[in-house]
Amino acid sequence: MARDEPVRDGDRPVEPTTSDDERTDGGTIDRRSYLKLAGVTAIAAGVSTGPASAAGDYDVIEARGQTIRVSSGQTWENKLIDLGNGGTITIIAKGTNWTIRNIGFRGTLGATGTAPNSGTVFGIADTGGNTSTLENIYWGRGDPDRPSNERPLLMWVDPDHSGRLEVRNVNFGHAGCNGIYGSAPAYNGNGGSIHIDSCYTYDTHHTGLRIGDNGCTISNSVVYKSGTRAASRGIWVWAGDYGGGATIENTHVITNGTGGGVVTHNGPSVSMDQVHTDDGSGTHGSPEHFVPDGVPTSPEAAASAGSTSDSPSSGDGESDLPANTLTVTGTGEPTEYYVEATDELVDDPNVGSLESYDSIDATSATGWVTNTSHVDGYRFAGDLHEVAFRQGSAHVEVNGETIDPDQYNGDQPTLENTLLVDGVGTSGGTRYEFAVSGAAQKATVKGATIDGEDTVDGGIITGSVAGWRDGFKFSGELTDLTLDGDARVYVNGEQVDPADYGDEQPHVLTLVGDGSNASYELTVDGTIDTVAGDASEEYATVLSDTTVEGSIERDAQRFRFSGALTDVTFREGTAHVYLDDQRIDPDDYNGQKRLPNAIVIDGSGTDGQSSYSFAVDGEVVTASYRDASVDPGDTVEGTAVSGSVDDELDAYWFDGDITDFRLRGDATVDVEYNV
Repeated sequence: MARDEPVRDGDRPVEPTTSDDERTDGGTIDRRSYLKLAGVTAIAAGVSTGPASAAGDYDVIEARGQTIRVSSGQTWENKLIDLGNGGTITIIAKGTNWTIRNIGFRGTLGATGTAPNSGTVFGIADTGGNTSTLENIYWGRGDPDRPSNERPLLMWVDPDHSGRLEVRNVNFGHAGCNGIYGSAPAYNGNGGSIHIDSCYTYDTHHTGLRIGDNGCTISNSVVYKSGTRAASRGIWVWAGDYGGGATIENTHVITNGTGGGVVTHNGPSVSMDQVHTDDGSGTHGSPEHFVPDGVPTSPEAAASAGSTSDSPSSGDGESDLPANTLTVTGTGEPTEYYVEATDELVDDPNVGSLESYDSIDATSATGWVTNTSHVDGYRFAGDLHEVAFRQGSAHVEVNGETIDPDQYNGDQPTLENTLLVDGVGTSGGTRYEFAVSGAAQKATVKGATIDGEDTVDGGIITGSVAGWRDGFKFSGELTDLTLDGDARVYVNGEQVDPADYGDEQPHVLTLVGDGSNASYELTVDGTIDTVAGDASEEYATVLSDTTVEGSIERDAQRFRFSGALTDVTFREGTAHVYLDDQRIDPDDYNGQKRLPNAIVIDGSGTDGQSSYSFAVDGEVVTASYRDASVDPGDTVEGTAVSGSVDDELDAYWFDGDITDFRLRGDATVDVEYNV
């Protein structure tokens, strides 16, 4: 049932109906562009929409990278947007008194901008001081294991917004970067307000609902984080006394230990009433997880305004299907799985169609998912009895909730030990490697993710974390553990010291002379020493626990070290440098401070100069990332940066979030997280 080539059910049209209001337009908004919008107006009004559809009827639009524009006084409604396996679409609504309603998204959203940036689906603003509306919208789950920097921004409210924006009955179920990013008009624009009512968010990686304190409200909504990925905030109020304050009422926020529930930036001007959170940031505890009344729970229900009697997707027999849903999503490696229920199990027509390598036998199914875009879906009655992986691993959800497959192991023996690598709250990334004497597999331990980039090769496991958790289960004993970074490691719930396992200096740095008379200095952020009996003992001097210096011409010299290599400097000459078994470029290790995130302002290929300024809520330093220049006119003052580019690149490392950005000119802006 892999969705590499989506196949529609027989009762659905073979070719989707393409609405007349569709335009192919290169002016899409991606994560680069929405930074530009903070200083330059880039959303333009566009073509007319067609007449409203009757309840139960909708058009099917195949997403292929097009842009749809909604202008003043227009209504765009009753659309089912088929994203397939990575389709893209951008919807721009700018003007006044416009309405977007009854929109369903089916499939997995691709990147609307240059990879790896995920892009923005809705770019919206009421620029006439009146009221515009978005209502009854549904996103499918998409790819919950997509890396955080590739997740889509679902709704971006342009700083030009000056009126009132009503957002109600929206299911932000797609694993996105933000559900709605609505604070820019308050702190960087024309002061328009956003009013969110009866909405639902599920695992939006950065922030579920983001508003300003300029009269914005959130009511009767649910913000849910499954705990399987690091997440910054459930609700973020950008406070700065922008006029009118902010109100949150009758709302439930569940973090499951990942990020803050209700977070206020720059001030306390938020009024809360009956705000239930699990981290103490609201007025009450014991939040409940549910989809608010009126919020659509399928793309067809949204597109048909709740009625599917006359829709193109009717006749699926939805009401005859078992009530429980089960999805198996690939994590990047080919995975063969087995699932079994205690009662009937059938394929889910809303997720995909059986492939030749998938099969169902009454109450059980076997199949393959081969990458992060492959999703197999089932419906089942009774209880889930077993989930097993014969090869690889996958992300499994039951009724929209992530489960630990090890809790559904039938009669199979379990791996008795757990190991958790916890990067939440650390700065920068952490690389890890460990070995066990038995078997090991990835697991959702304590809300940990299951990431395709992490590898399990027999009893050797390698991976990395940066603001999230990786979990594993294993048998036998932990025999070796190496950690490069600030993450914490827990074995069976108890924190352990990596120094207690294996070699204290697990890495080898090797210099091989190229005939030039070279002098060098090497620095690590752990400890470094020469190797007994090696030429390094004769030609190198240990200056401190972290630094050695020496000379080399034609021989080979080796050093053992722990931690990360931070600096390789040749004062004279050159040599070949190897880190463990990989040759490296010394210029990549020049002592420059590196923070986890990067922003690049690219003026190459543009005419004239582009000036920029931005601020972050963490640390920021200049960078030579991607061969960027550092010019005397570019300044960093605390957390604020200003500069200009002509036909070159400026780059900066930063942590935290970008809180303000302004650009004048044609340069492009690229933001990369967890570089």
